[in-house]
Amino acid sequence: MRYLYMDARRFGNVQGLTIKGTRRIYDAFYSSAGMLFAQRGGFFRPYHDAVFRRFWNHDIELDDLAAISGIVTEFGGSAGDFEAYVEGPARAEHDRIIDEAESLGVFGVPTMVFNGELFWGGDRIPQLIERIRDPSTADLALGRNRA
Repeated sequence: MRYLYMDARRFGNVQGLTIKGTRRIYDAFYSSAGMLFAQRGGFFRPYHDAVFRRFWNHDIELDDLAAISGIVTEFGGSAGDFEAYVEGPARAEHDRIIDEAESLGVFGVPTMVFNGELFWGGDRIPQLIERIRDPSTADLALGRNRA
């Protein structure tokens, strides 16, 4: 675990981010529901960036509904609508997305899936870009004969 945080700090430092180890295990449902809500509301990027920075700086608890609602309102969303979403369809949507990801073989972050091929880790992004540009390279990479 110590190496994981050291590696995360390296990536964070390059981007000007502070990464501190977590204080406890969180139930990130509220923050994840906030992300889904922000996607619909058109403020995903500022919401995501604010939650990410504040969490890793120990400035927010991911499982504090009031704190997450505050970030939603900070970027133009309605706290009441968000909390109704959390109490309504959010859990089913959240769980469906997790089930779908697990069925695709997703096991960590970041994971990308392109044409059924899973790419895990930031260092795989160049390979994914190559695959998107030329999908025929998948045959060679996966040991399939293209003849």
